[in-house]
Amino acid sequence: MSITFRIATAADDQPGPVATINARQLAAFRAYLREQGQRLGLALLDPDSDQERVLALNFEARICPLAIAATARIFDYDEAVIAVLDEAQFRSRRVTIWWYETDRVIRMRVSPTSDAGVELDLATDSAHALLESLAIRPDDVGEIPVDAIRARLSNPAVRRRADAEGTTRYLDQLDRLVSYADTDSATRLEWA
Repeated sequence: MSITFRIATAADDQPGPVATINARQLAAFRAYLREQGQRLGLALLDPDSDQERVLALNFEARICPLAIAATARIFDYDEAVIAVLDEAQFRSRRVTIWWYETDRVIRMRVSPTSDAGVELDLATDSAHALLESLAIRPDDVGEIPVDAIRARLSNPAVRRRADAEGTTRYLDQLDRLVSYADTDSATRLEWA
């Protein structure tokens, strides 16, 4: 089991745009992402596998390095797709492609994952140790305002505790994650 730490904003509390795409568009999108990824020297698909049907239909894609107009062309400039792409780029997020076997509809939405992929995914024991070093109750699910976590990260006592408990590298990774966060009051660190 693992726990993922990520930055959430007020926009995450609202339902975002969702688009329906077809299999032809999906195949063209995956090919376009691979081509552009090679050109830019970036991995734009996560995971990138055509070998297993489930992975080919359930993945995240980085779209922030790409032009919306060029990407939207793959989807015949569908307004719902453009809304998803625009929202993802505005929020510096990836897009998620998924399908349900029950209705076989392929969908696209804004992902909770940042475009840079700075989320921190730790084994449950390591995540609990990190939370304890921050003087936070080690629950599997929680949230704290970004300002409060920044204050804890800058506290010398927290650094000393992390050194003693061997969680300094996790603290440094968390510090990097928080550096990507906005400073408004609705921005928070979530873990689950």
